[in-house]
Amino acid sequence: MWSFSSPARGNAALLLAAGLTLATTLTFWFGWRAIDESQRSAIAAANTRGNEVVTLLAVAFERDMKGAQSSVLLPLNEEIVTMTPYDLAEHFARGFARFPYLESFFVWRAGDNSSGSTYVFNRPERTPPWDHEEVVGDPYPVVFRQNPHPLSDVVAVVRAHATRSSRFFVSSATIDGMPYQVVAHLMYDGTGPKARLLAVAAFLVNLDWVRAHYFHDFLTQMQDIIGDTSLSLDIVAENGAVVAAVGPHVTSEPGHVRRFPLLFADPALLSQTQPRQYEPTWMARVDVAAEVSRAAATRSAARTLTLLAVGAIVTLIGLGITLRAARRAADLAAVQSEFVSAVSHEMKTPLSLIKLASDTLANGRYADASLIAEYGRLMGVEAHHLARLIDNVLCYARITDSSSEYDLEPLDIGEIVQESVDRFRPQLAALGVDVQVNLPVDAPTVNGDPLMLGQVFDNVIDNAAKYGASGRFLSVSVIAAGRTVEIAIVDHGEGIPADDLQRVFDKFYRGKGTRSRGAGLGLALVRRIVEGHQGTVRMTSTDRGTTVIVTLPTAA
Repeated sequence: MWSFSSPARGNAALLLAAGLTLATTLTFWFGWRAIDESQRSAIAAANTRGNEVVTLLAVAFERDMKGAQSSVLLPLNEEIVTMTPYDLAEHFARGFARFPYLESFFVWRAGDNSSGSTYVFNRPERTPPWDHEEVVGDPYPVVFRQNPHPLSDVVAVVRAHATRSSRFFVSSATIDGMPYQVVAHLMYDGTGPKARLLAVAAFLVNLDWVRAHYFHDFLTQMQDIIGDTSLSLDIVAENGAVVAAVGPHVTSEPGHVRRFPLLFADPALLSQTQPRQYEPTWMARVDVAAEVSRAAATRSAARTLTLLAVGAIVTLIGLGITLRAARRAADLAAVQSEFVSAVSHEMKTPLSLIKLASDTLANGRYADASLIAEYGRLMGVEAHHLARLIDNVLCYARITDSSSEYDLEPLDIGEIVQESVDRFRPQLAALGVDVQVNLPVDAPTVNGDPLMLGQVFDNVIDNAAKYGASGRFLSVSVIAAGRTVEIAIVDHGEGIPADDLQRVFDKFYRGKGTRSRGAGLGLALVRRIVEGHQGTVRMTSTDRGTTVIVTLPTAA
């Protein structure tokens, strides 16, 4: 019979204790490393989110602030001289409805006398401080005045700018002691220095009202879209004062900042006439300290649980968590790598071409002056392609965020479709495409997000322009079908092979032999957005063209 002495049992106990101590120490070490990496990942993710949110905030401000110029003033042309005040009021009413910072529009038209005539259009519910006339009970949503005295100096300044033969003009003004920004569109009876000014269409932005209301309301809407009330968003004026803020109060300096000019116009339209740095420059700031605090709390809780665990159970649990985190990280890295690879490749191509063309023009490396227009056209095409890609990436980021919701409202689907067609008319005209738009007199109303539905039809029409332009034909029809409405986009191009037709709505998929550039996001976004609006999308194709039919439910 075998027996063991006390020293042997003591040595065995020491070995066992040493083994348990080593196992526990290793478990604590691995657990500490895993928690530390988790904290680092949380902080990195919070910083990434902060950069994304502040970029989205700055871009949203700039797009909204130039929206009134591009969608209300820019469509006006020399025909304004024949429009009645009621026609103008109807046009400006849509601008008042979409852009809250608009206080007034005014239209000056040349007449028989040297001073011409001026019409001013105001909101009935928010009368300008300088308008002292009584508002009568007119049911029309716009109040207009003729030749108001307080605006005579502003009109004179804008008319004086016509000597530079410029089309667009932005200026600061003071009306009855209040600061304003004036954005004007000047129209002439011809071109060149001898052209006579026919008319001016402009709008006024009350900067005091903007400080008091516009930015706070905008931040509140953005926080609702982002869906994270722990984020702190604020806007800082040029003097360092916080104009608007939402979310938790932050004592430290926010780490995510983007600057933007306080300019209610598109700088690209003003660069030729006002080549200067627009002032004042404001800041959009985002703080994510609350998310970092949650990460630190999670780390402390995990460490406490780890200290309560012992031996092999803790080791197995720690190993399981580590393997699971590694697997998720690998899956996330694979998705990110695929997305970044596809998008970055598509972004580099137009950027390279734009840089090459701009360098050529800047250095005068062209043999004939006629090539300047060709280089300009090339830059415009590549800029359009880059803008479409960026819009798709931003749209994809929004719809893949589980916290984002669609901003549903009753929409005239015919108006949404018409706006998309109008955006592509110059491109389609350059390709020689015959565009036919068939809209009913009373287009059905749908509940939808106007920005997202615009992306749907923009992507479908863009695909038709890229892949179906050889047929020189594009038809867009809106057809009411009971409780649904169908929007059919038809081209007479080369068609899509049957093998590719089954996968055209897959993310990042591009057909074999496709010569046009793209990241494979457009149609995937189309299907995702349409299904998010409780609708369907289908595509059919033959060797004589392709048909895309979007079906949406009508509003009750």
